[in-house]
Amino acid sequence: MSPPQLPTFGTIPILPHTFQIVLRLARPRTWTFAASSFILGYTLAGGTSLFQIGLGLAVAGLVTAATNVVNAYADRREDAVNQPSRVFWVDEIGTHGTLLSIIVLYTLAFAASLFLGPLFMLVLAAGVFNSIFYSIRPLRFKARPTLSLVSFSGAVGLAFLSGMSIVGPINLLNPVFLLVTYFMLTYGTVKNLPDYSGDKKAGTRTTATVFRSMGSAVRFSGILLFTPYLLLTAMIATGLLAPIYLADLGMAAILAMIVKTHTIGFFYAISFLLFTLVLASPTLVSIIVLLSAYLWTLLVSRVSMDSRVEKRDWEKPRRKTS
Repeated sequence: MSPPQLPTFGTIPILPHTFQIVLRLARPRTWTFAASSFILGYTLAGGTSLFQIGLGLAVAGLVTAATNVVNAYADRREDAVNQPSRVFWVDEIGTHGTLLSIIVLYTLAFAASLFLGPLFMLVLAAGVFNSIFYSIRPLRFKARPTLSLVSFSGAVGLAFLSGMSIVGPINLLNPVFLLVTYFMLTYGTVKNLPDYSGDKKAGTRTTATVFRSMGSAVRFSGILLFTPYLLLTAMIATGLLAPIYLADLGMAAILAMIVKTHTIGFFYAISFLLFTLVLASPTLVSIIVLLSAYLWTLLVSRVSMDSRVEKRDWEKPRRKTS
């Protein structure tokens, strides 16, 4: 008598460890970028429905999760040096399992978007296109330094616009939209720093590998990261933004630290988005959103539910061994 056959996920039996691998590849910590930007756009447009917020957050998380799995699938050469464990996890669920998880995540996102209107679905379609071709050939935006920054920041910008689209027309000239999108464009250079060695070895051109050394790439990122505060100051001086947004200048005080570790840089980036939300709408709801986002990222980090290794060689010199 043969044992009962388990249902399968791609070529892998559906077992708890399979979902754990997919969740790890989906990198839950990074979902806060799109989620925070969505709430910011929705709030500025005047939205108040908890149902719409819940669905929007779900879509933001699902699309970001799918993007991360696509990236893990497409970046085997780079990850063989940068994140070997990620290659192992992709192999564990197999090609079919990886592709099926991507399809399921995108399908769920579109299913949820049916309740948020046609304009939201249109923005979502643009976001999915950007999410797929950030890593996948033939476009592979991430291998084109300038386009990679536009694509990375565009993911957050589109999340902002998706929030606006639920309530009313999209305003591409909204100063907060322009500020947070440009901020994420500059932060995109920091994101490439931990992967310098693997990208260089694989011949992938990024905003970091175009420089001959890691030190030069770090200096470039450090300088570029100051420019959003110049834009912020100019917007306030010309009346595009209210003086209350001057409080965002306090974020510049920690710039000296964020190029030292990827984790600090991550918290710096989401903090800018969250603090901007509080300044745009100084309400109890905004405070709850801010605290919830921090709690989520801390809990995810606590259980190590992320496929990126935190301690990198570029963060700390190797000790010489005798």
